[in-house]
Amino acid sequence: MTAHVRVGVQAIVRLGGDVLLGLRSNCFGAGTWGLPGGHLELGESLTEAAGRELAEETGVRALDLRVACVTDPDPAANHHMQVGVEVVDYTGDIRVREPERCLRWEFWPLDALPEELFVGSVDVLRNIRAGALHRP
Repeated sequence: MTAHVRVGVQAIVRLGGDVLLGLRSNCFGAGTWGLPGGHLELGESLTEAAGRELAEETGVRALDLRVACVTDPDPAANHHMQVGVEVVDYTGDIRVREPERCLRWEFWPLDALPEELFVGSVDVLRNIRAGALHRP
């Protein structure tokens, strides 16, 4: 069996020093907290994919996005490399749009993240905490 590297996008939505995480349910990583995100589709840019996933999962529309970090492929995450895309600005109210896959969305302080983090979000969150994302 040959493993293929896949590309995932993780949307980074901040509120002050907090970051938006969703409690995953009935999917890979159920019971863990992760950033909004999913897979890059053919023909999409990284920012388009992050904006699409953010809208599908939370109902908000990204107005300004930028690639913030790239992680190495992780065998524990089915050989996905994750691209952290910072949502600089958005419009709309955050809500659960896929209740079969996410129980709720919450903003978490970066210095007090939940213990059970989604494997695909761990390295992106580590980059955020290390200061990879700078606020003006």
